[in-house]
Amino acid sequence: MRRAILDAAREIAAHEGWHAVTIRRIAEVIEYSPPTIYEYFPSKEALLVEVSHEAFGLLLGDLRGARDATPDPRERLRSMVAAYWAFVWKHPELYQVISGLGGVNVCEPGDECLHTEGTQVAELFREVLQTILPPANRTAEDLENKVMVIWSLFHGFTALLMAGRIPMEARDRALELGQQALGDLVSAW
Repeated sequence: MRRAILDAAREIAAHEGWHAVTIRRIAEVIEYSPPTIYEYFPSKEALLVEVSHEAFGLLLGDLRGARDATPDPRERLRSMVAAYWAFVWKHPELYQVISGLGGVNVCEPGDECLHTEGTQVAELFREVLQTILPPANRTAEDLENKVMVIWSLFHGFTALLMAGRIPMEARDRALELGQQALGDLVSAW
């Protein structure tokens, strides 16, 4: 039942957006009464937190697979970015949940509810950057800042594409530009 509830929430979000996901709507989709849903999730927010944990698990698996697919550090970084990008467009409803797009706010500002998973994603990128950069540019603060720049670059493109500010037809071009900018940044760092 728990799985059916989560799957129904994702299905509704994929077709109608997260604003359409309500306990009542989920109950309609799985053909149960709303009180049944509350037996598994006390609120929509609790359901979204669970969806977020699953989303991060999928993203982390994709990133690790991309990282482990090649021994070359620069190629690892490119592959991880490509895996991140592929995750976004394969599971846009999940990306919206973990990134706060699409009107979804899983955690309140300052809340640590998804801090561990977000930190794990950043750590994967940090580990790869550490093998690429010269020792002088590998302080913890430098690495954290560089990971933030990489995330901002690709999240920015994603947000603009999802909002229609960049036409969806330019999605592949946005990835190319992002990868090119990333290569230039890594070389400059």
